[in-house]
Amino acid sequence: MQNRLIIIPDVHGRDFWREAVKVYPEDEFIFLGDYLDPYPDECFSIEQAWQGLLDIIEFKKRNPERVTLLWGNHDLHYLYPEYLGSRYDFDNAERNAHAFWDNQSLFKLAYETSAGGKRYLFSHAGVGRKWILGRFPFLNEEDLTAELFNDLVGHPKFMEVLGDVSRLRGGDRDYGSMIWADYMEHLDRENRLDGVIQIFGHTQIEKPFSADGHFYCLDCCQTFCLDLSKSTIQDAVTGR
Repeated sequence: MQNRLIIIPDVHGRDFWREAVKVYPEDEFIFLGDYLDPYPDECFSIEQAWQGLLDIIEFKKRNPERVTLLWGNHDLHYLYPEYLGSRYDFDNAERNAHAFWDNQSLFKLAYETSAGGKRYLFSHAGVGRKWILGRFPFLNEEDLTAELFNDLVGHPKFMEVLGDVSRLRGGDRDYGSMIWADYMEHLDRENRLDGVIQIFGHTQIEKPFSADGHFYCLDCCQTFCLDLSKSTIQDAVTGR
């Protein structure tokens, strides 16, 4: 693991990640999910989003050891339509589903690394303690590793609870899953996991948000650089 990790929050058809690929040709990359379903008020089309997904998949195939692709709710809802969310592309749903099914081995639900005595856990929307306690009361926090979550992908019972959406997002649960949780759910101190710094996207915000270094929400249309040697996150392109 290098000291520098380049983080790409929700893409949704945007092309901001392409510059970072040029600027950091040797560094490790992690994409936080949601590659398709562009926002209608932005200038990116469904076809641009589709081409972007293909290019990201190709980027991963060319660099299997230094590129990590995470699942987001806007990706998994093509594989599991019961997760149906906003901006679902009905016209191209079959095409999108095939792209994800054909390349599912390239994607993960979570990723983690450690440096300087600190543990970092990456997912699309963040893992909440109350979601875990409510759905997996038999698990201890030390059991909650990226490896466990990745091993559970595809298991029917786990996939069912992965669709949990909180009332903050229009659902009927108190807390959402690790692909659906709103960042405001993590503001509840009792909902935070101990001993881990979580990094996620999902909730669209104007600028990166951090809660005392316990977690970082980065879904604001720019690329970030995590300096593991200093435990700092900054804009990857401007350095701020």
